[in-house]
Amino acid sequence: MSIIDPKLKEKIPAPLRNKFILLFLGYFVYLLFFNQNTLWSQVKLAMQVHDLNKEEKYYTKEIVKVKQEQKELFSGVDQMEKYARENYWMKRDSEDLYIFVEAEK
Repeated sequence: MSIIDPKLKEKIPAPLRNKFILLFLGYFVYLLFFNQNTLWSQVKLAMQVHDLNKEEKYYTKEIVKVKQEQKELFSGVDQMEKYARENYWMKRDSEDLYIFVEAEK
């Protein structure tokens, strides 16, 4: 006496009756959705790695730019004075400094 009707068993396609294929499909579904390293988490991590690589390139360019600016700045006293006047609005005692700010629209 069989639990499953033999006629019903014949209606199921042959690949779905194979226990190894069912085991493989079950394991694949487990890995795809229920495992700690799901497909979705791998995609998010790949996107995060891509963003971090872009940031690394940006900061590498900025470091090169800052080192070049530092080299120019410390090349002489005149360069330091020019930098201080342009960026920090420093002035000599005998000078007046006027700062023009654009009106907001």
